[in-house]
Amino acid sequence: MRATENNDDHHEIISPSTIDKKQSRLWLAPLWTVIASILGVAPPTRSLIQSTLGTIPPLQSALALLMLSMGLTITPQDLTAATRQSNIVLLNMVACFGMMPLLAALLAKTFQLTPPHAIGTILLGCVSGGQASNLFALLAGGDVALSVVCTFSTTVVGVLATPLWIQCLLKTTVPIQATAMLRSIASLVLIPLTSGLLLGYALSPKLLHPIRRQCPNVGLAATMVLVAGGASNASSLTTTIGCSAVAMSCLLPVLGGAVTLGMARLLRLSNEASVRTLVIEVFSKSPTLAHVLALRHFGGAAAAIPAVAMVSLALLGALVAAVWQSVDPQ
Repeated sequence: MRATENNDDHHEIISPSTIDKKQSRLWLAPLWTVIASILGVAPPTRSLIQSTLGTIPPLQSALALLMLSMGLTITPQDLTAATRQSNIVLLNMVACFGMMPLLAALLAKTFQLTPPHAIGTILLGCVSGGQASNLFALLAGGDVALSVVCTFSTTVVGVLATPLWIQCLLKTTVPIQATAMLRSIASLVLIPLTSGLLLGYALSPKLLHPIRRQCPNVGLAATMVLVAGGASNASSLTTTIGCSAVAMSCLLPVLGGAVTLGMARLLRLSNEASVRTLVIEVFSKSPTLAHVLALRHFGGAAAAIPAVAMVSLALLGALVAAVWQSVDPQ
C-alpha cells in the first residue's frame, strides 16, 4: 500500500533522516503477512478463518477496500511526476502484460503443471501490479511516486488485459468466460479504484488529509484479511499442492525481476531509483486479485498458488528491499 499521503508527507517519509525513524514500522508489513498466513493455517484458527475470511464475499470486500484506499492516495503530483518518466511506466506496462503472462505460461508448460496449478500460475502472471510494491520501492530506495503510478496504470489496463490474456492462454485448458471475468475485475478493481479517485478530488483538503493518512493502515488490514483467508484455503490443499505451489510462486517473480533488471541494464537506464522501482513493480504482481479470481471462476485448487504467493511475494519483496537498501541509489 502506498506509504505517502500528500506532497509534503511524501518528501518527509522518503528523506534519509525519516526512513530510519519509520523503518521499523514499515518493515512490520511483511511480518504481519507471515503472521496472518500462520493464523490461516494453524489448526486452532484455520477452520474459523476458512469459514469466515476464506469465503468469497469477505475476500471480495477486502480487495475492493484495498483498491478504494489506493484510489484515494493518488494525487495530481503523482501523475505529474510520472509524465517525466513515461518510459518507465511504458516499460512496466510491457513487462507486466507482455513478458509476465508469457513467462507464466512457459513455466506451466515446462514443468508440466496440472490444470489447476497451471491456471493459478497463469493467473498470477496475467494480473496487474500489487500494492505492496509501493512499500518495497520506498524501502529499497526507489521512486515511490513512480511506483504508485505504475501500480495504478497496470491496475486500470488490467481490467481489459487480464481477461484477454486468460482467454488466450487458458482456452485450451478450461472453458473461459471472458465477459464474466471482465465483470468481476470491473466490480473488484475498476469501480472501487475510480470511486477512490473521485473522492480524492471531491473532498476538501482538510477532510481528505486525515483520510489519506489512514489509507496505508486500511490497505494493510485489507491485505491481512486476504492473506489469512487465502492461506486457510490453501492449507486444505496441502496434500496436493506440495512444493510446486511454493516453487511457482517464487520462480515466476524471481525470473521476471531478473529479466527486467537485465533489460534495464541493456537499455542503459541511468536513474538507479527508477530501475529499482521498475524491477519491484514487475515482480510484485497482485496475488490477492489472482486468488479472488481463481476462487470465483476456477475453484479452490486453482487458488492455491496465488494464495502461497501472498506470503512468498511479501518475503521476496522484503529481501530485495533489504539488499538494495544497503546500496545508495545515487
